[in-house]
Amino acid sequence: MVSWATLQTILFLFGPILIPKLIAVIRSVNLRKTSTRPLDHRTRFSLNVLTLTVFLALASSYSYFQSENIIAVTGARLLLTPNDVLLRRVENLRLGQGRQGISGDDAILLNTLRTREGRLLYAAYGPKPLIECTWCSISDPTSYLYYSAPAIAAPHILNIAILGFVTSSLSSKAARSLRIPATIAGLGVALGEFIFLYTNDFLQNTQATTPAEVNWYHWRLLTYRGLAIAVVNCSFGIVAYLVATGRYGPDGISDLEKIEAVSKSLDTALTHVRTNLFVKSTATRNESSLVNVSEFWKAEAVNRRHVASQLEETKNQVLERVNLDSINDEAFKFTSSLIDAIAATKSPTLNSQESQRGHSR
Repeated sequence: MVSWATLQTILFLFGPILIPKLIAVIRSVNLRKTSTRPLDHRTRFSLNVLTLTVFLALASSYSYFQSENIIAVTGARLLLTPNDVLLRRVENLRLGQGRQGISGDDAILLNTLRTREGRLLYAAYGPKPLIECTWCSISDPTSYLYYSAPAIAAPHILNIAILGFVTSSLSSKAARSLRIPATIAGLGVALGEFIFLYTNDFLQNTQATTPAEVNWYHWRLLTYRGLAIAVVNCSFGIVAYLVATGRYGPDGISDLEKIEAVSKSLDTALTHVRTNLFVKSTATRNESSLVNVSEFWKAEAVNRRHVASQLEETKNQVLERVNLDSINDEAFKFTSSLIDAIAATKSPTLNSQESQRGHSR
């Protein structure tokens, strides 16, 4: 498995890049709490599908849903337990499970486990390749990897298909915007498992002296596969939720949508211009149409001049009927009488105040 030194190297290499981005995401989420929007039904459906896949992935990581490890179940040692002892223990195990002894698959597996290399391959690739593969050879360990490749790729292909479905055109805009990162993440998990299997040194268990030191690579990888798929899908669901509610990602109309809207408006304007040019070209080339257009604009100019002259005559008639001097005189008289009335109302008040001051002295 991955050593602690390898993990430290990965953290030192990618930590300075990922940690600032993570802090920026958290700050962006905190700033957008006041401008969130409700979750649409398409995004809710995508999140429900992802939640179901997360639970299935976590369930697949439990040993109950994995293939049986007869060496670990019987308490035998990988390389030190003799073959006849392992045979009796497996037979007693099957009788305890209510079966009639060793089955045909058990017999094929136990026959392969008679050799030291067979037991090491059992720890690396599990029981299925050792039982079912007829063209695999112990002398060529990679043949078991090639046989296991379809079974290893099947859950990853299914998970990538689910990610593709929840980011398809049937889903929401927020999920569609994450299609490429989700696909890359799913492919990355599958590629990582194949790399670990290909680089695995199945001979490392030769140095194991106790059952605790044995590296059951096949079963650990099944556990880590379920956990990795669950983490990827859960992370994608969280990001899709944040984008859909406006807490992270582009807020409002994206630049691509703005460009598309401008392009559509330009296309509409260009269509109108082309239509006008076509009409003008048709009118100028046809003699009768040109005459009609010229007569129309001449008549329009005459009508406009007639309307302008009528407006000018109406204005002059109104001004002649109204005597502006008399209106100015009446307005002056009204304002003068109003000022006199205000001054008369203030003078008694001033006289009373002066009399009160004289008495006080």
